[in-house]
Amino acid sequence: MIEPGDLLLRWVSEQGAGVLSDVKQGAWWLAGTRCQEVEPGAPGRWLRDAVSLAMLDIDWRNRRWCAAPPVLTQLPQARGLAVLTGSRTAAFERRLEQTMEDGPVELFRVSSARPPRDIPLPVSLIVQFNGEDDLKAWAADLGVTYTPCFALQAAALLPPLGFGARGATPEYGRPLERYDLERGEYQPVLRPQSNGLYRFKQREGKRVCQILRDGKWYETGHEAGVYTALAFRSTEADVLRWLPEKDSGRKRFGTLFVDWGYPLPDLHRRVAVMCSGLAPRINEPARNLAYDNVPKTVAMKIAESLRQSLGGNDD
Repeated sequence: MIEPGDLLLRWVSEQGAGVLSDVKQGAWWLAGTRCQEVEPGAPGRWLRDAVSLAMLDIDWRNRRWCAAPPVLTQLPQARGLAVLTGSRTAAFERRLEQTMEDGPVELFRVSSARPPRDIPLPVSLIVQFNGEDDLKAWAADLGVTYTPCFALQAAALLPPLGFGARGATPEYGRPLERYDLERGEYQPVLRPQSNGLYRFKQREGKRVCQILRDGKWYETGHEAGVYTALAFRSTEADVLRWLPEKDSGRKRFGTLFVDWGYPLPDLHRRVAVMCSGLAPRINEPARNLAYDNVPKTVAMKIAESLRQSLGGNDD
């Protein structure tokens, strides 16, 4: 029997695109039938992980989603390993099985651990190869796009954090929340108090996030807004840390730790995930997420783009 995470990926792959509320309802229905301990927020977390794993692309502002096309990309300095990302229709799975027969590569289906409160994630398709020519030839036979190393390429192009378009002032008397950077959560407020990240519903009922800066409002997403608000502070936030591996010859590679309450924006998160091909590990005692096999240069690019310093980690 196909596992819940892979079944959900199959469903969205066959659908191709749609309205975000529909896919959330579908995920919640599947969770109710196959995953008895899931929490109400599980569908949203599954979708964000699917974006990180390059399986889906989501337009959060317009509440639309689409399945990402299959792509084969090398992992940075991972000793002959690549990851096959993107949608997985039934036809694609059959083609994958056919190309693996006497093919030049080996395929491993690797799970990303998630607690019972979450919907399981689809397995990652990790590919072991001997030479890049073999990898390119196999990608051509499979009919997927090949790129040498998405993580290194995209990290170099991460845009600097900035303000979005000018936004409308929240209507007086309507519910308003301000993001508490110390607690890592939104708190109700009666009126705008100071510079920072706010969340409220517009007249048509759509909930939005906006940044208040010197009396002016700017559109933003939640993740980008958190880091914009952090950048307002005069003291260093210390929410991003990197710890090198201990193996000989691997000092330039390590783990990027991101504290809870300070989630990376979609593109930054995808860059970090595509260093290993696996979703981040959840460290509940330390209250952080751990992204493995991240080169220090990539971790520094992520921090620089978000206007943060990159600290060490003793965990």
